[in-house]
Amino acid sequence: MTFDGRLAVVALSTFALAASAGSVVAIQASRGRLRGSPGAQARTLFGLRMLPVGVGLAAMTQGILSFLVFEPRREQEAVGVLLTALAATGIALYAVALARWVRVTLATDRVVRGWMRTATPVVVDRMSVPCHAIDARFPVVAVVGIFRRRLVVARQVLAACSPAELAAIWAHERWHLTRHDNIRRALMACLPDPLSMTDAGERLAARWHEVNELAADDSVGEIGPTGRCDLAAALLNVARLVPAGSPMTLLPASALYRGEDVGLRVRRLIGSAAPRPRTRSSRLHRFAIGFAVVVAAGLALHGMHEVVEAAVTYLP
Repeated sequence: MTFDGRLAVVALSTFALAASAGSVVAIQASRGRLRGSPGAQARTLFGLRMLPVGVGLAAMTQGILSFLVFEPRREQEAVGVLLTALAATGIALYAVALARWVRVTLATDRVVRGWMRTATPVVVDRMSVPCHAIDARFPVVAVVGIFRRRLVVARQVLAACSPAELAAIWAHERWHLTRHDNIRRALMACLPDPLSMTDAGERLAARWHEVNELAADDSVGEIGPTGRCDLAAALLNVARLVPAGSPMTLLPASALYRGEDVGLRVRRLIGSAAPRPRTRSSRLHRFAIGFAVVVAAGLALHGMHEVVEAAVTYLP
């Protein structure tokens, strides 16, 4: 096999192997009890869901760099069946992720085009994206789109909710907007890792959705002391508007309500104050950690090449 062919095999096989190991770690870590506020739990769950791909991409990058720096440019060298199979697994993971991305994108575009046929602009204070009232059987309130985001709200929601309740709804959706939750949802739906093909991956994404909605609920305290009660009333009003047998369309969208039981959310909103946000590390601290990781990875390049060379030489 040529140098370029061996490089491709090394890149894909290291990604597949590392992503598989990261999937196992993520599954084990997600079984533990999470602590902290819903926002902190959402960050932890998102990090666990991204772990397999993050580990896979880091290992692939290190494998490519070590191969380019240390591997002689000889014309031909055999590669074993095992590494070839791992490389094929890496190709399959990326192909499945691409197919999912296309499916999600087409489904989103189809539903949004249907909604926008009846859309009329509405003015929403402090909203950084276009807002539209739409005709929809389900009482949808959602931020849709990944790069061209917009807020859509069913007309029956606007009619049923008071100004105070609508203000609480807008605060909830602003939280999703500022944290780019639609991109997070799309990523979790289309990651090229073994975890995405398991029930554990789906459960991890579902847990993230649940605690992320609680974190968005807590954000309504920014509009005043009655914000939490106003959002609780809005959730009950929206839930009552759902026609029988009309489930929410599943999209990578940040929706106020999808047809689930709102009892837990309402009890939290009226029964307790919002938890204090956790103090996050400074940018300098995160930069220092990232720089240390990059330096350590650079120092380990030669060792990585030794491992790759041993795999090429000795694996069947």
